[in-house]
Amino acid sequence: MDSTSREQVSQDGATEVDAVVIGAGIGGLYAVRKLAADGLSVLGFDSASDVGGVWRHNGYPGARVDIEAYYYSFFDPEIYPEWQWSMRYPPQPELLAYLQHYADHYGLRQFFRFSTRVQAMQWQPQTNRWKVQTDSGETVYARHVVMATGQLSKSRQLPFAGVEDFKGQWLETSHWPDEPVDLTGKRVAVIGTGSSGAQVIAAIAGQVESLHVFQRTPNYVVPSQNSPMDRDRYRQLSENLGELWDQVMETGVAYLAPTTDVPASQMTAEQQLQRLNDQWAFGGLSMTFAFPDQKTDWQTNDLVSNFVRGKIRDAIDDPTLADKLEPRDYPIGTRRLVVCNGYYEAFNQDNVHLVDLRTDSIERVTETGIQTTAGFHEVDVIISALGFDAFTGALDSIDIRNAEGQKPTDGWDRGPHAYLGLMVHGFPNMYVLTGPGSPSVLVNFNVHNVFHVNYVADLITFMDENGHDSVDATIEAQNEWHLQTQEAADGLLRKQVKNYMVHVNDDGSRVFIPYSGGWSKYVGIVNRIAEEGYTGFTFTGRGQSDPEIESRSAAALSV
Repeated sequence: MDSTSREQVSQDGATEVDAVVIGAGIGGLYAVRKLAADGLSVLGFDSASDVGGVWRHNGYPGARVDIEAYYYSFFDPEIYPEWQWSMRYPPQPELLAYLQHYADHYGLRQFFRFSTRVQAMQWQPQTNRWKVQTDSGETVYARHVVMATGQLSKSRQLPFAGVEDFKGQWLETSHWPDEPVDLTGKRVAVIGTGSSGAQVIAAIAGQVESLHVFQRTPNYVVPSQNSPMDRDRYRQLSENLGELWDQVMETGVAYLAPTTDVPASQMTAEQQLQRLNDQWAFGGLSMTFAFPDQKTDWQTNDLVSNFVRGKIRDAIDDPTLADKLEPRDYPIGTRRLVVCNGYYEAFNQDNVHLVDLRTDSIERVTETGIQTTAGFHEVDVIISALGFDAFTGALDSIDIRNAEGQKPTDGWDRGPHAYLGLMVHGFPNMYVLTGPGSPSVLVNFNVHNVFHVNYVADLITFMDENGHDSVDATIEAQNEWHLQTQEAADGLLRKQVKNYMVHVNDDGSRVFIPYSGGWSKYVGIVNRIAEEGYTGFTFTGRGQSDPEIESRSAAALSV
């Protein structure tokens, strides 16, 4: 699969390739493999020292995937049968080892420049190429750029005064050091109680001298009910990967899970309780789809929310503490559900202390700890677990400019959006995997990345076969898709609650960023667009635009 020999050198000494891939995580690894296999010259970049993406950077204690490994895998007949997962929900070291194995198996490292950050990209309309510049001083010209940078990769910084004054050890869950970190006997503060915060809290509570947890908003935290991988089931799935892929394509979340079509209103109280207990016993994210109407019906959601709240209170010995840890201000599923074993039980330990930032806010960080309105907490280690600058952070970290000098996010003042969640109008030949307007963070990222890469590869093949040098999303199609994305989210409780998936405009209007119509519906729409000759896209170059394709209206997007 070696296509590196097809790289060329331009007159100014820069490298010229068919495609640049930015990111060496799940999407980037598969993109390099797929495009190289299609005969393209490919060059990848990643700021890390090796492959892994989010599963390399997020190496904090307790880090674990929240989708079963049966489906959080490449459905690859050369990889799937031979790999042995230990658990249904594997830990970070195992996930990283899996991606390293994938890279080894297909010899993917040869395509990457590691420890190299892409600093700038400029579209060159005269040649229909992207000029890509790195922090190492290298310049590369590429026909296509695949942004495999992820939607949850750019971390949020602590917004408190004095952060630079702290003399102790400073750690981020999203960029955990590669070398081992020993927290034994340390006085530790964790700021943030989302997924990474909860997981690290549960993992280190038993080894540190003291643990102060700074919580702004209580989260619903549910157990994974993790267990060893069912070897017989895994073997059966590995023997029918094509069928498994087809089944996953028909789901709403890009993985198989226990769902029902029967709304709670059509069940008896006993049936409702049985359903809730079954979902709890299955574990993981299953509580977000206990009933089909819980995302839109307040009464049904209350049923699920109160069930989980009861489980939370049962796990906490101190009722006063339970009052602070129990999420009461928003319904379950409207913020990201956190999957973590032993989180609430950790607060039963004498060395674990909750700092409720709703009543005791942080004033500043000092040389030796954290000053709040109620007192001072002296610590040796501060762990930031504030999550990510989703959707825009990774794109804005690179100075990307089109022919008019605009950045992709310049037109996102009223919320991020892209045609099919893949291409931003005005930025030809640049593909944003799992971008805003795709199901993105609502579904299985592994499957989503593979689907998007395959779509991009087919689009490039279509261009080459028809003599096109560039492809862009029309503004009409992008705007129409944005409307469809919002229509799909109308009625969702999640759109009415503050969370990172909702952009709130100055006038109070709300934009739901991912496509929430379900994975299978999304797949059907974008596949049909391809079958019809890529409606909503415009092509230019050697073959010029196809007038029939270009004249098709954005109305063709409607189902």
